[in-house]
Amino acid sequence: MSKIKTLKPLDFGNVLTTEEALAQLEGYVPEKSPQDDGRTPTTSPQPPGNIPGSENVSGIYNLVSGDTYALGVHALREACVNDPNSAQLLFTKDDGSEIYRPLTFKETIRARVDDFNTSVAENGEERSLDERLKLYAHYIDSCTSIAYKAETTKFKVIPVCKKLITIDSSFNENFLPVDYDTLSGVELDSSNEKYDQSLTKQEIENHSGWRTALEDDLDLLKEYRNIVFEALKDSEGNQPEKAMGFYVMGNTAQDQLRALFVDYLNSNSNAGGSVSLYDSGSFLQVAPSKTP
Repeated sequence: MSKIKTLKPLDFGNVLTTEEALAQLEGYVPEKSPQDDGRTPTTSPQPPGNIPGSENVSGIYNLVSGDTYALGVHALREACVNDPNSAQLLFTKDDGSEIYRPLTFKETIRARVDDFNTSVAENGEERSLDERLKLYAHYIDSCTSIAYKAETTKFKVIPVCKKLITIDSSFNENFLPVDYDTLSGVELDSSNEKYDQSLTKQEIENHSGWRTALEDDLDLLKEYRNIVFEALKDSEGNQPEKAMGFYVMGNTAQDQLRALFVDYLNSNSNAGGSVSLYDSGSFLQVAPSKTP
């Protein structure tokens, strides 16, 4: 996995009922990829009802960074506090107070998709392809975590992770030590599927890691995948056979928790949950759109 060590803040300028949607989801059976290695992909398990998920967010996105993940979180919070019109989402702490939080992995992917689909700027001018891909030109961290169970290939995905949102600014270790069995999250096993390698379009669609990280929003996953593969076309107009790998750890010496991030386009827009929290953190700050 790749991460840029330093970044400067940048400015970027038929509906189903719930019952019908659940019925379709319960009946979903993934297609088997022609390149399948014999292991049957599984659909994303649904998170327990007590796990907070992503929210709707939209606006203009700026990139805020820090020398470590923790410093990036606190730089983002400070930038939001100093913006009287901030549209950043809030997190309620145990004492009832609220603080600004980083976007989840799903909210980050949604931001990339929505910004790409915005072809006209607020000043009325057409946006170039490079402008529409600006959010794809940098890695972006999230408040979604991956917790690893020691000496196994099992891990849990936690969409809105309290431990990451409230991380102390002085934290500069590789990971947060945790008690895996006490954490509420969607549990997966990397030995059951293709991890740590690029994936075909069909494999991405059926991949439980991607499905879980996007909270089983298959439409968003397909739309994002299609944008990435189209943007990665070579000079002759050919799309790559594979991209968007999902990178995790396994058989760690102890239980540990790390943050999930999405890599920049030239690194195949991989999802990464194995990078050190000591590395630089980069987050999207949400400012409201000026357009009514």
